[in-house]
Amino acid sequence: MNSSRKGDETESTVLSRLMAVGLSVSVPFGDSDRYDLVADDGQTLYRVQCKTGSWINGTVRFNLYTSTVSAGGRVDSRYTAEEIDVYAVYSQRTDDVYWIPIHETGSGEMRLRVEEPHPKAPTSKINWASDYTLATVFD
Repeated sequence: MNSSRKGDETESTVLSRLMAVGLSVSVPFGDSDRYDLVADDGQTLYRVQCKTGSWINGTVRFNLYTSTVSAGGRVDSRYTAEEIDVYAVYSQRTDDVYWIPIHETGSGEMRLRVEEPHPKAPTSKINWASDYTLATVFD
């Protein structure tokens, strides 16, 4: 499946899951905005960037940037807090959507730990996936 199709499927899953937890969801017209959806919880409008999570060593991994290809090669472009408010990450492996505010991310990529780490692995900077599930955030 090409990446555009995968992104479309992720967006539709995220939209459905956001509605299932009681949010109103709008889809911006066209393809010129840095966010994919607008979610409304009745008090706040969130600019949502949808991402497809990859399963790597017991974690859901996703990029904090977008990549495009131009005549000069691949161009990576980070998202900023002026462009989006939150990442909504869908993992097919866990069949969950995770809601991660941009101010809780860094740069490059982020991993959400689902399984216990190796006993000798450092645990000081673990982002537990269970803290970011829609059911947890919109309880």
